[in-house]
Amino acid sequence: MGLDIGGANSKAALIYFKDKKIVKSYSYMEYFPFWEKTKTEIPEMLHNITAKLFEMNDYQLENVDYIAITITAELSDAFQTKREGILTILDALGKVFEKDKLKFISNKPTFLNYTNAKSEPYSIAAANWVSTALFLGYFVPECILIDAGSTTIDIIPIIESKPASMGNDDISRLMNHELIYTGGLRATIPSITHHIPYKGKNVRVSFEKFALISDVHRILNNISEEDYINDTADNRSKSLQDCYARLSRVMCMDIETLSKDDLNTIANYIYEKQLDIVYREIRAFMDKLIIRFKEFENNPKFIITGLSADFLIRKSLLNLGYQNISSYEEITNIPNKINSSAFAVAGALYYQL
Repeated sequence: MGLDIGGANSKAALIYFKDKKIVKSYSYMEYFPFWEKTKTEIPEMLHNITAKLFEMNDYQLENVDYIAITITAELSDAFQTKREGILTILDALGKVFEKDKLKFISNKPTFLNYTNAKSEPYSIAAANWVSTALFLGYFVPECILIDAGSTTIDIIPIIESKPASMGNDDISRLMNHELIYTGGLRATIPSITHHIPYKGKNVRVSFEKFALISDVHRILNNISEEDYINDTADNRSKSLQDCYARLSRVMCMDIETLSKDDLNTIANYIYEKQLDIVYREIRAFMDKLIIRFKEFENNPKFIITGLSADFLIRKSLLNLGYQNISSYEEITNIPNKINSSAFAVAGALYYQL
């Protein structure tokens, strides 16, 4: 079993291997915003996602050989420090599962047991990109993996089947353009643009959390209402009408004073600005990567995954002139891109064992 415990979404995946091949696989995801929860609710969430995964597929937890885990929720402001976050989640995991079965991906890159993870909490913080790369590396020994989720985008070069990143934690990866802090759902509008065109002028947006990028992508049909898995900014519905209403407030207006045509123009403008952020970061990443590895200079192979892979990453890569783009799910034979990180950490552990 693989667990990806994120600050907003926690995912569980179950993979049955036979002769090094995936025979069956299942997954389940639950929205669990750590910043709104208490520490006592974490074990309950772990119980719930595990029970749902097994109930839906008629399996028993006691038949699982290993539970591979990646954690990114430690950055949530539910915790004062990352250390507190990791240790709190480790304590919850220890209450719910057999500790001997728990294996944690680290930025080494290798897996640690429960005791070692407790003694080295920072080494397992936000190491989800390591397992995603290790699993893919079993299938494709040399490529560039881009994992675009609801909140962030990981860019990971893979050489000789292992991640060859310059950074190994959030800040060093941000500095090296290997982590982009924007995604398909939870980014705020002012984090993407400070101005919006209206009646021939560039108008400064309100710096409030009136709307999220998920409203923009819903309006543009980049995501469905089912894909909109995060909370809305105003706790109203995820209908198109409410998405338009939220976006209008970014202009200090409303749906009675701003037309849908104007709002569609604004949504397209914000989308292009987000694409520009992604475009520039990938270009900066590639400039540095080619200096280190000349083999990526001509027709590099990109493999993409994640909820926002197609409308944020594929489009940016094509704009940069890259054509050699494949799907992580097709290559690894996992069933969906939303829960790829949970499948990947389970698969990476299996192949490392």
